[in-house]
Amino acid sequence: MKLLLRLESLHWYRAVTILVLALLFAPLASLAQQLDAKIDAAVEAHLPAAITDVQEWVRYRTVTDATDSYRAEKTALLKAIVTRAAELGLSGRLVAEDRVAIVDLGDVADPDNAIGILVHADVVPANADAGWDAPPFSGELIGDWIYGRGAADDKGPIAATLHAMAIIRELELPLDRGVRMIVGTSEENMQWDDMAAVAEAGWVPATGWTADAAFPVINAEKSFLNATVIFRGVSGAGILSGLQGGLAPNSVPDRARLQVVAPPKLRARLARARQELLEVVPGLEVDMLEAPGGYTLVVTGKAAHGSRPESGLNAITHLAALLEQSGVLESAGRSPEATALRFVRAALGLESNGERLGIARSHEVMGATTVNLGMVESRKDAVLLSFNIRGPDGLSVEEITAALEEAAAPFSGEVVLEVAKQPLYVEPDTPLVRILQASYAAITGDEPKLLAIGGTTYAKAYPGYVAFGMGFIGESGPVHAPNERLLVSHLQRGMRIYVDAILRASRAEGR
Repeated sequence: MKLLLRLESLHWYRAVTILVLALLFAPLASLAQQLDAKIDAAVEAHLPAAITDVQEWVRYRTVTDATDSYRAEKTALLKAIVTRAAELGLSGRLVAEDRVAIVDLGDVADPDNAIGILVHADVVPANADAGWDAPPFSGELIGDWIYGRGAADDKGPIAATLHAMAIIRELELPLDRGVRMIVGTSEENMQWDDMAAVAEAGWVPATGWTADAAFPVINAEKSFLNATVIFRGVSGAGILSGLQGGLAPNSVPDRARLQVVAPPKLRARLARARQELLEVVPGLEVDMLEAPGGYTLVVTGKAAHGSRPESGLNAITHLAALLEQSGVLESAGRSPEATALRFVRAALGLESNGERLGIARSHEVMGATTVNLGMVESRKDAVLLSFNIRGPDGLSVEEITAALEEAAAPFSGEVVLEVAKQPLYVEPDTPLVRILQASYAAITGDEPKLLAIGGTTYAKAYPGYVAFGMGFIGESGPVHAPNERLLVSHLQRGMRIYVDAILRASRAEGR
């Protein structure tokens, strides 16, 4: 009986305890719900203005090209962003010779005690005749999509970040640390002098993210290297001339052409090799167009992004294979075209993993090395091969460069390094990564998986930064392609995630 009384007493005590705790924490839960509702309402209220901002900013032709010929447009957009920031109650200014805009929320006097958010206002070129549903710099709203170059990459994320900062200021939400948005204008050409200037001035927060690429969190990016291998000599001195192919180092070339002067016996071998190659490579096309003394060869493959060369058919490497298999290379003498193509066969073959170069590596998160020969160009006194190579953590750009130089040396090739960025890898258990994962999960309800990409973002500019949004895997429109566009609901969701992430990251324990 005593035991039963004790058990009943214990059950009663537990019930009372649970009731007391529920009464104590109910107001806190209610306050959290009320805050979430206030933020949701503010995001919805800001959405029309954010849409207008994206549309207006897309109309600035902030194209990054070889000569930076759109610099005036870039400066004008930075001024517009700073003006908009002031209208939203934020502090902004242009720095680094008007190449960068900085927008602050709260106290950022000590950047080491602040959060950094990196974005870029420049865009890749756009061909208006390439199948756009709306002019590429119109910012037109079609249905629920904002169309235009830069709508998703990266002017939409600029608007989402700016309005997220404005909402926090407007609602007077407390921050333990200030927030600094840094808007660069040279991200797309990989030069990044703008980011270097900001770092040299001491304006970079010690931790943060770039609002570029995709959600949930990208904590791993392969290295990025563009290099040109030059073979000097009088172009067309032998039986090969006019070697051309590809449009960019970071794109798998879908077309290559070459003029071949060959006697009838060699032409027959070339025709045979062509047929054999077509039988073993589905999707490849090889046209042998009659030309004085021989043929103009036109090889058509399949274009793909340079970070995924295995998904395309490289027209240049298959052209080299055809010439070797037919015996044309053996008879081609020592012209720069012949030398370049022999180098392609020796250093690449039809591989895209760098095995022949000795740089094949694999990482459990980042994947394998990729090697893309994106362009070839015959000039009057040389032939140029343009490579884009990306390696996982553990393969440095110095190792890649050395491997290219070693492979080119027997062919008297000169390697010129154009752009080089080391791989990025931030450990999954760092406070910043956990905070961003928590924000994504809290707002979307989805699993906040960590992502690894072959591309490169501004996250590589500063140690410890990662990429966080604003694309949603499987839902977003194309970037760097015709019909780049941003879904309005993604703009809204991105704003909401960034408000939450800023609030979480500002807490002292998140440092």
